[in-house]
Amino acid sequence: MKNKLSVILFILSVNLFSQENLKVTELPRFSIRANIGIPKVVSSKALRNSFSGVVSPDINVTTYLFSHYFIGVGYNYTYFQAQKYFRDQSVNTNMQMQNGYLKVGYDKFVTNSAFTTVSLNMGYGSSKYQGIVYKSDSLIGKSPTSFSSAFIEPQLGINFLVEPNFGFGGFVSYHYNFSSFNPAYPGFDKWLNYSNLSNKWNASMITLGFGFYYGIGKQK
Repeated sequence: MKNKLSVILFILSVNLFSQENLKVTELPRFSIRANIGIPKVVSSKALRNSFSGVVSPDINVTTYLFSHYFIGVGYNYTYFQAQKYFRDQSVNTNMQMQNGYLKVGYDKFVTNSAFTTVSLNMGYGSSKYQGIVYKSDSLIGKSPTSFSSAFIEPQLGINFLVEPNFGFGGFVSYHYNFSSFNPAYPGFDKWLNYSNLSNKWNASMITLGFGFYYGIGKQK
């Protein structure tokens, strides 16, 4: 994680150096925004002991409604791998989430070439377990291997423009899913004793990463 954060900080430092003479106070009405980060499960001890986040890219298209308030639509994909305890037993099950969402937010310039973004993603998606290894063949088909649910995701980011309509930045988000983890779905309940692992809360995760902004057309 430290190495990944160092890369993000290096990219941001390069952006700051390259934008020395750039002065922008308005952005194009339409934009494409994309992020890639590493998700970390923060709720449900059962889920934390089952899967760890590997990567979570997303992309969205937005348009300003008025002033610096915008709305848009986007797509997110998140990949989780089984924890080492399972992998050591040759159980390499993974969980893949695919989400579509509506995005609303606000951009605010903090310098002549950098702006912060506060936004909220609201959507619905599906999660599927793949590469399931059952403890015995009699368990095959006994439990679902996928589920669907709604979610909300507040997000805070900052972008440093290197051109009037193009910039890089960093972000942090908190994804709250309106579903709880069921270890029977990936077949984990027969490989690990979950009786002492709390599973009272719905699934949620924090994602830290970097992304880019691209404005389409002239400044509004």
